Formats: sequence, C-alpha cells, structure tokens
Amino acid sequence: MPSKFNSEFNYRYQVMGNTPWAKIKILRGFLEGRERAVGLEEVAHLTHNALLAELAYLKTTGAPEHEQMRLQAKILESESNMMIVDEAYELNRKEIDILNKLLAECYVIAEPTRIEGYSDEEMFEANEANEFTVRTLREMQSEIISQGRPTPSTILHAMDNPVTLTASIQAGLLPIEAIPLLTSNPPLFAVEEMAALNTLREEKLMLVDTEEQTIVDAPEEEEVVEEEAEEADDDGDGEDDE
Repeated sequence: MPSKFNSEFNYRYQVMGNTPWAKIKILRGFLEGRERAVGLEEVAHLTHNALLAELAYLKTTGAPEHEQMRLQAKILESESNMMIVDEAYELNRKEIDILNKLLAECYVIAEPTRIEGYSDEEMFEANEANEFTVRTLREMQSEIISQGRPTPSTILHAMDNPVTLTASIQAGLLPIEAIPLLTSNPPLFAVEEMAALNTLREEKLMLVDTEEQTIVDAPEEEEVVEEEAEEADDDGDGEDDE
C-alpha cells in the first residue's frame, strides 16, 4: 500500500546527493517508485470490484451459504482498507508533485555543467568522483570541527581517489608536506595521478622558497631607496647653501 514516504524538507536536505547530478539520480529513483505505485491504485479497485462480482455470481447460482459468507468476509476486509488506500494514493500523488518540482530545480543547476552529448546516465558516471570528493570533504570538515582532526578512515577515503586527495590538500584539510606519505602506496588505478601530486608538491615548495627569498631581499631594496633619497636631500641642501 502506498503512502507519503518523505517530506519536501527531507528530499531537499536529508536525502543523499551533495552535487546536482547525484541528487537528480537519487530523486529520480524515488520518483520511479512513486510512479509505479500509482499503477497499483487501479489494481486495488479492480480487486475489490472482482470480489463484489464474485459474490453476486454466487448468489445467482445458489452457491452454498458458507462460500457466500466467506466471500462476504473478504469484501468487508477490503472495504475497511479502501478508505485508507485512497488516502495513501492521494498522498503519493502529492509526493510525486514534490519530486517533480525538486527535480526541475536540480536540472536548472545541473544543465550548465552537462558535457555536450552526454545523457543523464553518462553524467551520473562522470560526476561520481565529484560526488565522492564533496562527501569526503564534508566528513573531514565535520570531524575537524567536532574533534580537531579528520579520522584515519576518512583520510584513507581521500587517499583512495587522486581527485579527492588533491581537493583535500588544496582546501587545506591535509598538509602539502604529507603528500609523500599520502601517495607512497597509491591505489591500483591511480599510480600516475599520485605521482603527479608529488610533482605538484615540489613545485609548490619551490614557489614557497622563492617567496621567502623575496621577502628576505625586500628590506635591502628599501634601504637602497632610502639611501638614495637621503643623498638627494643632501644635494638639495648643498645647493640651497650656495
């Protein structure tokens, strides 16, 4: 028997899906289930009407009384459920309206990111790394807020995917100095990507060294400028005395 399974709030904020395409996939799954339930409404009414027709047939053919009574009991049981069933199907239709509205909102956000020529299913697959990354980063953020650091299991999730690991480092959730440890035993299908992360680390460290050198050298340049300014002032004073 169908019923209103979720509220709009739950579909909007509690149902899985951190990225638009992942949310679309989850909501479409709920919508398909709700739409299949609509077809069962007619089945329920046909089943009840079949019981009534069978009872009428038994009465016209003079069937034994116990058979008629047994069928009457089934009809009474069916009728007691019909009011609840009708209400449940009405709630189901309202839930379908909610799902269609939320899906329309999601498509407005997702369509600009669709890869040309890709179907929804292909976009779901192309988006999986992004969905995994967003979910993992949110877990790390919540763990840092609650206990000061991400848990080992969440860090391991990040290490399983070069996209997620790169995003974790760029977001400052993992230190760039830890890249050798994070990439020393790469997953089977990410050996080259993990090696590229080491290259990224070396480039960033070189950039940091260059910035530090610039900061150290900067005061000397300022001193030279100040000395030149003082000499210019002295020259000016000398001319005034003449």
